Amino acid sequence: MSSRSLDEIAALCGADLEGDGSIQITGACGLADASEGQVSFLTQDSYAPMLESTCASAVVVSRDVTVDREGLALLRCDDPEQAFTQVVLAFAPEVPLVPLGVDPTAIVHPTVEVGEGARIGPLVSLGPGAKVGPGVVLHAGVRVGAHSVLGRGTELYPNVVLYPHTVVGEQCVVHANAVLGSDGFGFLFDGSRWVKTPQVGNVVLGDDVEVGAGAAIDCARFGSTTLAEGCRVDNLVHVGHNVSIGKHSLLLAQVGIAGSAKIGEGVILAGQSGVAGHITVGDGARVAAKAGITKDVPGGGGLYFGFPARPQRDQFRSMVQAERLPGEVETLRAEVEGLRSRLESALARLESAGEGARGADIDDTPPKENQSS
Repeated sequence: MSSRSLDEIAALCGADLEGDGSIQITGACGLADASEGQVSFLTQDSYAPMLESTCASAVVVSRDVTVDREGLALLRCDDPEQAFTQVVLAFAPEVPLVPLGVDPTAIVHPTVEVGEGARIGPLVSLGPGAKVGPGVVLHAGVRVGAHSVLGRGTELYPNVVLYPHTVVGEQCVVHANAVLGSDGFGFLFDGSRWVKTPQVGNVVLGDDVEVGAGAAIDCARFGSTTLAEGCRVDNLVHVGHNVSIGKHSLLLAQVGIAGSAKIGEGVILAGQSGVAGHITVGDGARVAAKAGITKDVPGGGGLYFGFPARPQRDQFRSMVQAERLPGEVETLRAEVEGLRSRLESALARLESAGEGARGADIDDTPPKENQSS
């Protein structure tokens, strides 16, 4: 295993070194699992106590962190997360590149345009009229449908499928087994059976979009299903037909978006959350895991969770009220029992008083008539 000195590591990630620069580093690891010769990092205060026990030879920290432990080398920088990323990449295992050019086993239609520096791997299939931009990388088994377009520097991992007329921007990444452009889920019931609604649109990805493994992005019924520049789509996400997603939005694992929904810019949809069809989610909204969006969400960066999803304050209020409800029910029950007991006692007293009145002697002698003298 190759090693680098701490001086080299500091220069690599732009950090100021406090400690012995000659120490040899062989890799990167988390604070809990690091061993001697490895570099770790600290970005959250909750992990600070681990600085006293970690076996790492050095730790990447921000410039304002106070570390009392002696003998632990520190790499101080403005952004420990980014700096540590550079360290991780420096020790990452080598991954063989797809060879330059077109693999002999690839099936390339004569009308396909392949840009300079493209890398077309084994068993790739390129349909009629497809355009592959300069520097595009297609790993083994990729299928690119007719008249699809791949922008400069885009990379498709093994077994990605692009249906015809799919457009992928520049510097995009699509991970293994993702499918772009399959039919949207459109059916009409004619009284006896479900009849398929033709889906004749396409999928368009902007520049610098990343799509996770196993994700499915449906083509539009007409027009385009669109993901704008900088979107990040996690594994196993489903985007329905005619959905539009704004710039730099994040869709985490198993998110589902129904047809014709509009997702604004900078939106975060956490894992397993869902958006109903024809719903608009405004710019900057954040939707918590498993939340269900059933009506329009305004922009402005609010947090929504629960089903149906509601603003954080409203949902917390409902949760607190729900937690208090059993106790309040018991209090109400006790008050009702007390009231009933008092009413029964009062009724008993009234009945007792009535019985006493009926049993008393009553002077029923008729009044004497007035006699005149």
